[in-house]
Amino acid sequence: MSSSLEFSPLLPLTWIVILCALGLLGSLWAGWHRPLWLVLRIGLIIGLVLFASGIQKIESKIETLSDIALVLVDDTLSMNMAKRAEIRDNKLSQLRELAKADPDLDLLEVPITDSPDGTRLFEAMTSGLAQIPSARLAGIVAITDGIIHDTAPAITAKAPVHSLIIGDPSQKDRSLTIIEAPKFGIVGEQVQFKIRVDEFGDDKTGSAKIVLRLAGEPELRTRVQTGIDVNVQMPLSRRGSNLVEIQVEAAEQELTLLNNKVAVEVTGVRERLRVLLVSGEPYPGVRAWRNLLKSDPAVDLVHFTILRPPTKRDLTPLNEMALIAFPTRELFVEKLKSFDLIIFDRYTRRGVLPLLYLQNVTQYVEEGGALMVAAGPPFAGNGSLARTFLAGLLPARPDGNIHTEPFRAKGTDIGARHPVTAPLLAQQEKWGRWGRVIGVTGVRGETVLSASEDKPLLILDRVGAGRVALLLSDQAWLWSRGFEGGGPQYELYRRLAHWLMKEPELEEESLQGEIRDGQLYVRLRTLQDKPPPIEVTGTQGKTWSLETKQVSPGLYSASMNVPESEGLLTLSAGELLAVAAQGRLNPPEFARLQPVKKALEPLNKQTRGGAFFVKNLQSDLQIRRTRPQDRQAGRNWFGLQQNKFHIKTQIKKRPLIDPRIALIFLLLLTGSMWWRESKTQDQVQS
Repeated sequence: MSSSLEFSPLLPLTWIVILCALGLLGSLWAGWHRPLWLVLRIGLIIGLVLFASGIQKIESKIETLSDIALVLVDDTLSMNMAKRAEIRDNKLSQLRELAKADPDLDLLEVPITDSPDGTRLFEAMTSGLAQIPSARLAGIVAITDGIIHDTAPAITAKAPVHSLIIGDPSQKDRSLTIIEAPKFGIVGEQVQFKIRVDEFGDDKTGSAKIVLRLAGEPELRTRVQTGIDVNVQMPLSRRGSNLVEIQVEAAEQELTLLNNKVAVEVTGVRERLRVLLVSGEPYPGVRAWRNLLKSDPAVDLVHFTILRPPTKRDLTPLNEMALIAFPTRELFVEKLKSFDLIIFDRYTRRGVLPLLYLQNVTQYVEEGGALMVAAGPPFAGNGSLARTFLAGLLPARPDGNIHTEPFRAKGTDIGARHPVTAPLLAQQEKWGRWGRVIGVTGVRGETVLSASEDKPLLILDRVGAGRVALLLSDQAWLWSRGFEGGGPQYELYRRLAHWLMKEPELEEESLQGEIRDGQLYVRLRTLQDKPPPIEVTGTQGKTWSLETKQVSPGLYSASMNVPESEGLLTLSAGELLAVAAQGRLNPPEFARLQPVKKALEPLNKQTRGGAFFVKNLQSDLQIRRTRPQDRQAGRNWFGLQQNKFHIKTQIKKRPLIDPRIALIFLLLLTGSMWWRESKTQDQVQS
């Protein structure tokens, strides 16, 4: 309990001073030769001044408030390894027990969770300090591994900042970091990544084996020196999104394998697609291919139509034929490999192309090129391409028959599963009829469309590293004319061309994975009757097997919950590989997983706090309550200061002098003064 005085004047202080001065002057003038009169008047003036001043006595109760310690609890991914979380929880329990035993100490715990930009410890510190009055702050205790990715704020509170660094800094670890990576790459060219492999817990430098992996492509292995930035390259063969996985081999007794693998998303783009279209003769279907290829601004089309073979003799003047010489040597020798697709449309061998040039086409396809043959009646005759060096490429050879009965194209069992034709078959009953198909034998590859009596109509095949498509009719143009309702000619040609040029969305054997909201979604496409089992491998080597369900013919899906600790998953189904990433690729949290003091050291020194490595549960680190002027940390202890901050409660105010007593006193004093002066006046008159 405490007491104090407070003035609450009835009149402004200026008026009280003026009236007091006038009263004193009047008293001095009237009672200069009469001391008793002067004393009585001055006493009356003093009484009036005290009454007008309104002096009050204030009585209040003092309450001492408890101190508050701000505890920052690191709960990010890096704390979930090597028993760091267990050690953290042990130290947190020690602080809680101290607060429970000390009624003058409370804890404010602020968790630090994962964010796309890493561990934001100082943001959490600023947020916690905003909730605590600075006079009650006993100290700040950061229980973390020191892997922090934001900058320290300016601390104005006079309280110590202590850091308990969880983990053993001497543990060995190997880290793979992406220094530079391209966002885009040209299909068919090398993409370059600048990487760095660091060894922690060991001063020795050496080399490590690196594996570069792109789904559907052969692995690339190389050895790089550790401790320096190095460049590695790999070819980019597919358009669209490519998730490149780079992994460094594990070292002995590593702390974790989480930072041995990174993923980089590179978008494959083509500069220009170059297509060579050779039409054997003019016919209505020539314009169908030309319209398709010219409608795409990314396609450079070179188109030649053979109007007249060189052996034919007629009287048409050359200046009326609007022809240029067919640059056969330039196209089929010098620039053949610059084309992404070669199309022979109703072509017949008439001596325009030397047979040796067709052998160059065979080599071109086997090395990764694409060939499309749209066959007409000449394919069944002596001038057929099947009687040239291309015979080894073609997935069927003609049997000499040309079937002219009308038929409606239909999908085969494989065609219902193949990405080129599967999306088109829903309306196949409404397709218009064709009137001609070339008979073949010795079919290999996949027949995706058939004519009447299951005669092959469209055959797709792979030869070496390249692809071949054989369309055994020249009447697809009837669909574009709307004959009997028409059909999807443009879409069929477009999908054929894209499959031949290896567009990833049209791969018949593909595996894709995507992580959304903590759930892995897997999409598997296959031509096999039974899909291969899907296995998922986590960053730490843990594997999961997924059961697939059929979505449509040839298309299967599966899903699973993904643990938060798994940022990068490797998927496999037979020989198919894919990679799925959760959240941000290569989070900064995993760049270096060694516990460090560096980020918190400036604040520790500024506030007289301590920094301690807590390597295991047997740590003897102690906590003390200290005075603000004392030391706040020692070799094996740190302090939380006692502020003894207090506030006043239950405040009571009452006048220092009871107004009734004051009024009686003033009346008595006035009456005494009047009686005395009246008596004196009577004596003077008598």
